[in-house]
Amino acid sequence: MRTGALMERVMPRVTDMAFGSSLEGAIVIDMTMNINDEQLAYRRTGSGQPLVLVHASISDMRSWEPVESLLADRFDVLNYSRRFSYPNRPIDPGVDDQLEVHVRDLIALIEVQDLGPVHLLGNSSGAFVSLLVADQRPDLVRSLSLEEPPVVSMFIQTLPPKPAEMLKLLVTAPGAAVAFAKFGAGTMGPTIKAFQQGNDDAALDAFARGVLGAEVYANVSAARRQQMRDNLAPHRSTLLGAGLPVFTPAQAKALTVPTQLIRGANTPHFQRRINQRLAALIPGARDDVVSGASHLVHEDNPSAVASVVREFVDDLRNVA
Repeated sequence: MRTGALMERVMPRVTDMAFGSSLEGAIVIDMTMNINDEQLAYRRTGSGQPLVLVHASISDMRSWEPVESLLADRFDVLNYSRRFSYPNRPIDPGVDDQLEVHVRDLIALIEVQDLGPVHLLGNSSGAFVSLLVADQRPDLVRSLSLEEPPVVSMFIQTLPPKPAEMLKLLVTAPGAAVAFAKFGAGTMGPTIKAFQQGNDDAALDAFARGVLGAEVYANVSAARRQQMRDNLAPHRSTLLGAGLPVFTPAQAKALTVPTQLIRGANTPHFQRRINQRLAALIPGARDDVVSGASHLVHEDNPSAVASVVREFVDDLRNVA
């Protein structure tokens, strides 16, 4: 049953155009749709209330394949590749890939496909996009399931953090300050420097090791590493451009959409801090922890993620 208190639990217009699907054992319809003058690849599976999957940076719709069919038995699942992500048109050189553009795309997608209100399940930057859609257009969103959104503005404004921000954070939240300092110096600093030097391979290695953990990244499959490379250019544009938007604690407290935060039990400390902070601020939010998972939670433990999302939505139906 959903309550107003924070709960923490540990869980073991459209142009039809076909393209290939690697999702096995499911009835799929693969198409592209015109959203804000961009052709976005997508797939529809299952039946029930609509659920839209919103992938992370250095990812595309292939990221959701481990969990997609597990959700399709309960939901009408729409899985799409965000602007500039494979197999869509690549980003042009010099373009700043701002998250707000992806927010507008997702709003348009829901409206064009006549889906709303929808359940949103997002990972990392895709979770941040989903959160911003719920903040701007709560009428379009039934619920939010957010896997580790990088809402660093819960604590600081920039990554790597500025000295003045770190001093303030050391006073107000010393544990978070240490986590963000380590992530800024050990991950974001080297990633941005490598991108600035034109060394994309080094940037990918620095970022993926810091976000996933060195051991998890070392065991990532060759296919998943290729997916990261396929989608590295827009991520570079984001980090070298405006970066992540600001979402304030006041906005979190004012959010009216039922929300669950999902994190991997093995995720880096800075992201755990963000999830816990959001779950504490968003009214009635849940803080769900998935065992055996790092930042790519649904890829590491798809059955647990499918279970926790289904349970969350069932609880909402029972309350209603």
